[in-house]
Amino acid sequence: MNTTMTFTASGPLYCLSPSTTADDISNQIAARQSQLTALLSMTCGEQGATFRMLSDDLQDAFMWACSMLASEIQELTDALQEQLTAEGRASV
Repeated sequence: MNTTMTFTASGPLYCLSPSTTADDISNQIAARQSQLTALLSMTCGEQGATFRMLSDDLQDAFMWACSMLASEIQELTDALQEQLTAEGRASV
């Protein structure tokens, strides 16, 4: 399994531990999805008005953080599929 995560801002900084299980990956995906949902909820509706009052640089950094979370979720989903295949379990 390719355990190097590439969603980071610089190089291969993170790797999954060889002892990582499908359940570990699934739990991390769920946590990151919840975090991304919470962040994005601040960009629309009444909360969005406050978001749009931030400087352009802060808005860009905020959206970059959201993008990195989405990329991490995608990589973790790919890793989960690999792990489930390796464990002989049903696919996601």
